[in-house]
Amino acid sequence: MRALTVVVMLGFGWQCYHLARRVDFGELLARLGSPSVWPWFVLVLAMMPLNWWLEARKWQLLLRPFLAWPFAKTLRATMVGVSLSAATPNRIGEIGGRMLMGSREEAGSILTSSLLGSAAQWVAFLLLAWPALMWTAGDLLADRIPFPVALLWPLGPGVLLLLWFGGKPLLVKIIRWVSRRFSWNNAPLLEGIREVKFGLMMRAGAYACLRFCVYCMQLHILLGCFGLELPLLEGMAGIAAIYLVQAGIPLPPGLNLVTRTELGLLLWNTEPGAGIATVLAFGSLFAINVLLPALPAYWLLVRKKNLR
Repeated sequence: MRALTVVVMLGFGWQCYHLARRVDFGELLARLGSPSVWPWFVLVLAMMPLNWWLEARKWQLLLRPFLAWPFAKTLRATMVGVSLSAATPNRIGEIGGRMLMGSREEAGSILTSSLLGSAAQWVAFLLLAWPALMWTAGDLLADRIPFPVALLWPLGPGVLLLLWFGGKPLLVKIIRWVSRRFSWNNAPLLEGIREVKFGLMMRAGAYACLRFCVYCMQLHILLGCFGLELPLLEGMAGIAAIYLVQAGIPLPPGLNLVTRTELGLLLWNTEPGAGIATVLAFGSLFAINVLLPALPAYWLLVRKKNLR
């Protein structure tokens, strides 16, 4: 995996170098220095707390059947999860960071509710990003499949129903197996899972959909700031499709960012300026939404360790 990371990063760096040689950086800097651009950057920054507030609200809904944490504690645990997610594949470190903010007895509840939160995120992917992918790649698929692309559109909601009716029993079986393997009392967890009804998952999915829209809008604004102005609906659909494709690839965080950027280059790179705008927008969004909130989250983590 380390060798793969080095090779991909070197290839990506080589591609960026060739793009940079063909870009008029004077024009780019003049655009970034324009007074009309900076309010949009400020708006993207202001949307970052909203992004994580929505994530914390979503998780609190799913944590409530297991633990009666106040929202302030849920938000702190969410932010500590961000600090560890910046250095783990597909940000699975979020779960570990959240568990650090709880007690040993609460670990199982935090783990289970976080897994349910990840499942709720796929509500957004399958309800919003799947149709966006079909719209974005419909012409490409039409020449490669022997049936109309329209038949694929209901696949996202269909998979959601399948996961609901099949995923919950599977989760119960996993918990029972782990309990037998490690002599772990699973009664509180199983009782909490019984309280996780379809309506609760849909409410959590609504928060996930709102957060996904905020995330996509942030990137759409950044693309425009760096010089790639896309129509609102087409641009948002392309962004959502990119995140859906990348979400299915478990890679280290650096390669996740590279994968999203490469998909953006493939979709929008009509000229060098558009390519550089894509690279800068994805990199800036990662810095704003992950690296920037990770800084105070590290402080929370160190403070809790010192208090112990």
